[in-house]
Amino acid sequence: MSIFKLPDLGEGLPDAEIREWFVNEGDEVSLDQPLVSMETAKALVDIPSPFAGRVLKCYGKAGDVISTGAPLIEFVLENAPARPPHATTDTGTVVGTIEATNTLLQESPTGIVIKTQASTQGRATPTIRALANKLGVDLSQLTGTGARGTITADDVTKAAVLPSSSSPSTTPTMIGEPLHGNRRIMAQQMAKSHREVVPVTLVEDADLHRWPENTDVTIRLIQAIVAASKAESILNAHFHGETLSMQLWDEVNIGLAVDTKAGLYVPVIKQVDKKSPVEIREALNALKQKALTQSFSPEDLKGATITLSNFGTIAGRYANPIVVPPSVAIIGVGKSRPTVIAKDGKPVIHTIMPISLTFDHRAATGGEAARFLAALIADLER
Repeated sequence: MSIFKLPDLGEGLPDAEIREWFVNEGDEVSLDQPLVSMETAKALVDIPSPFAGRVLKCYGKAGDVISTGAPLIEFVLENAPARPPHATTDTGTVVGTIEATNTLLQESPTGIVIKTQASTQGRATPTIRALANKLGVDLSQLTGTGARGTITADDVTKAAVLPSSSSPSTTPTMIGEPLHGNRRIMAQQMAKSHREVVPVTLVEDADLHRWPENTDVTIRLIQAIVAASKAESILNAHFHGETLSMQLWDEVNIGLAVDTKAGLYVPVIKQVDKKSPVEIREALNALKQKALTQSFSPEDLKGATITLSNFGTIAGRYANPIVVPPSVAIIGVGKSRPTVIAKDGKPVIHTIMPISLTFDHRAATGGEAARFLAALIADLER
């Protein structure tokens, strides 16, 4: 027997959601045959089979969230005898714990399997433990209503939504449908930002009257962000709140907020500071095509050192765009408009672009953020 655990599909991601199984229990599979489509970091990833053999068990169904390192699929390997019906679960390739009758089998760092008494945690599947972790539910306080006292998703959900002032006999009802895929990941990231980041937003206008006709707006914005990042590098950085440490970047990797029918994606153009306007446009076109087909790879969606959200292509002037850690800053661009301004004591009409800069005040001072914004505006107005 061999149990394949879910690998880390991104930069230390804690879990992934099952989108579609390509195999069923009992199927014979070959090495590298696609097994399942997982969604994580806002990208779909097809996981190939690490073995040739027969599928004995699939852990979870479409829509379930699997923790990184938790069992995903169990195999009977080629030329290996099938497990007899009375045998306990084989944990030879599993790091962590899984339930096996009344004991837990746990693999030690030396590979030795250790038996311990089953705890409440052992009476919950990896998916249920992941759900409990997300909802802040202590499994040790629950009494399972499933077979042999196992804890079910309904047990966890009820414990999470039961108001403290309610009678224990109250049976709460989940309102609406749980989030999946892109929406679920966005909700997690926004909640993480709300918990961790200390945001401050500065706003200013850029006067674009010097721009020639047919200027590529996105390229000019990217070039201005690069110039501002060179002028005040602390905004082009990662801040790690757990260790109170900063990671400054020499290169500029811009994440671009992209609105699609499937939700928000933030693909990244790497080392944009080293690219020509033609190369930037080619990269933008490639990302646009991937957005249309929702075919971003995990590599496309990681490594941003600073983010641009051009929401003004739809509507809105100013905003307080959300910084997603570990990034320090995000620039929001509102809808440009003709505006009457004073020039040499006379009214003139210029095109004005509203700019919003949100930064994490744990990492940067107001002066640093203001100098960054001034450098960005200056580059746009040249």
